[in-house]
Amino acid sequence: MEGKIMRIFITSIVLLAALATSALAQDHVATMKDVAGDVDVERKGTTFVPVVGDKLQKGDIIRTKSDGSVGFTFIDGTRIGMGESSEMTVAQYTFNPLEKQYAFDVFLKKGSAVYSSGKLGKLDPKSVSFRTPKATVGVRGTKFVVKVQ
Repeated sequence: MEGKIMRIFITSIVLLAALATSALAQDHVATMKDVAGDVDVERKGTTFVPVVGDKLQKGDIIRTKSDGSVGFTFIDGTRIGMGESSEMTVAQYTFNPLEKQYAFDVFLKKGSAVYSSGKLGKLDPKSVSFRTPKATVGVRGTKFVVKVQ
């Protein structure tokens, strides 16, 4: 009987941890890994200067100036690096493997970026969209560089 109670207890803890992870995913979608030069993030009309470790949210606009660059990693391991004089919006991001809900949509308005796919691109490549003013890239678990002028 004690073994059964212990298994139920452990299962409950694991489920609570999974739910907490899903809840955190709703609050932030990515973490700043590298910030160099003049970079800012606009969130709901407020602008701040990010530092390594800061979290990005859906709707954030990341801008680098002529001497800036930034790198960030999404919850699923997808990585994006932005070069100088760039602007990108995180339009949509959902990574919920427990419920098989996935969405990734970024818009590079100008500048350059390097993309490296994470788990989301492998689990549901159709849900990944990397847009620019003139094109949309469908990602199929890959790496690429894009430049918008």
